[in-house]
Amino acid sequence: MDEKLNPKDKVLLMRDEGEGNKLKVVKGIDKKGKIDAIDPMKAKQSDFLVIDKHADPIENFFKNFFNQAKNPSHTGFYAVTVDMLNKILTIDEKELEKYRINPNDYLNKQQEQSTKEAQKQSVKEEKSEAMETKNQKNEQQSEFKQFDTNRIPESEYRKYDIKPQDIEGELKAMSYGYKSPHLVDINPEIEGVDYPMKACLSLEEQPDGSLKFIPHPYQHQVDLDKPFQGIMLPNDVKENLLATGNSGRVVELEPHTPGEKVPSLVSIDKLTNRLEAVPLDKLTVSQNLKGAELSPEQQQALKEGKKVLVEGMTSKTTMDTDNPRKFDAYVQFNAAKGGYDFSYDGLDRNKYKQDNKQEQDQVQEQNKVRIPKKLLGVNLTEDQQNKLRGNKAVYVQGMLKDAKGEPFNAYVKVNNEKGKLDFFKWNPDKAKKQGADVKVAEGNKAQVAVNSEGKTNEATKNVKDPLKQGQQKPTENQQQQQNNKRVVKKSTGHKM
Repeated sequence: MDEKLNPKDKVLLMRDEGEGNKLKVVKGIDKKGKIDAIDPMKAKQSDFLVIDKHADPIENFFKNFFNQAKNPSHTGFYAVTVDMLNKILTIDEKELEKYRINPNDYLNKQQEQSTKEAQKQSVKEEKSEAMETKNQKNEQQSEFKQFDTNRIPESEYRKYDIKPQDIEGELKAMSYGYKSPHLVDINPEIEGVDYPMKACLSLEEQPDGSLKFIPHPYQHQVDLDKPFQGIMLPNDVKENLLATGNSGRVVELEPHTPGEKVPSLVSIDKLTNRLEAVPLDKLTVSQNLKGAELSPEQQQALKEGKKVLVEGMTSKTTMDTDNPRKFDAYVQFNAAKGGYDFSYDGLDRNKYKQDNKQEQDQVQEQNKVRIPKKLLGVNLTEDQQNKLRGNKAVYVQGMLKDAKGEPFNAYVKVNNEKGKLDFFKWNPDKAKKQGADVKVAEGNKAQVAVNSEGKTNEATKNVKDPLKQGQQKPTENQQQQQNNKRVVKKSTGHKM
């Protein structure tokens, strides 16, 4: 026997009743499914099927043996240490039974292991399935559709003692899934007792499609000394909340089940003084914020609740306003309002002053001459408007221009250099010479002179009623009034 074999190592012996009950050392199983065994005294180290502490070779042996052997019940197996081989060959049956092993013990062990592995795989698949369902749910939630506020039943209004007209200005924000932008006076009845209070309201869709009010009552101050969603907030988070209104970092909350952590951002609702949280898996940070591209690092920092400096944002696009404005700001996600907070401490607010002025000048240059639909009391036709846009003159009748409100006629054309409309007594597109900014048609000269400029001639010096369009001299009635009046000299006196 090979002396290098550890005397304490266990080896597998077998005894087959068909072969005279002789004990043999098991080497393994041959290709035909028969046990390969030899005389223990002739065995070498390489012949032994050694049973190590994990017993994997024995388990594999019995698995293969039972799959292939035709008469396993006629075979007995024994496990002994190497140093007992000489003794075991001479002991009696009763003593030998102490070393018998049951192959089923190994097979059951393997079966249990297989069952455990199958259970682990099943749990893994269930978790994967649950995660997929959760992702699908989140995707569905991200595709938010505006609520139809007509689906709020009258019973909901009665429940909180409010009327639709009372919250008409709040419903638009609520229809987009936000809380009401202002506090609302409500008076819910609980167990027969009225509890008047102020609260923000939000909407929640019910299984039947109706909408339900969710109140968020106002409290005098935020309470950071009691548990929030299953945990006590860490001290650094409390400090951040008091300083900025936001947690400043991710917080592991337990909103549903103790021990089940939900990474979230926490903020104070400044209207109600209550804490609000948004789970990270429901938070999406876009690549563009107010016209400024965010780097992946900035996006990640915002998602972690940190304050991030974002440069070159635009207050509004040129499509929204005539006065776009670039600016820098520190940006931080606010869980209570589902948007961003902007702060400017330490930043140069005049950094883009010159750029903003240039952009405003450009916008004004592009839009400095606007073609009105109504000009001095006259509705312009679509054809007239198009001609003005095309830098052509149009003839407009009955415009209210003079100080007495009397209408007049004139040609009108855009003056791009001065950014306004010019008026002419002749057609400037055909005339060789253009007059002043406002040229009045010949027939309206007397009218404008008398009504707007206070000028008179012999015929009009005592006429108080305004001249009509095209009128050059007083009417018969105006002339009669003039003849009946006498010039009265003013009395003289001392000036004070």
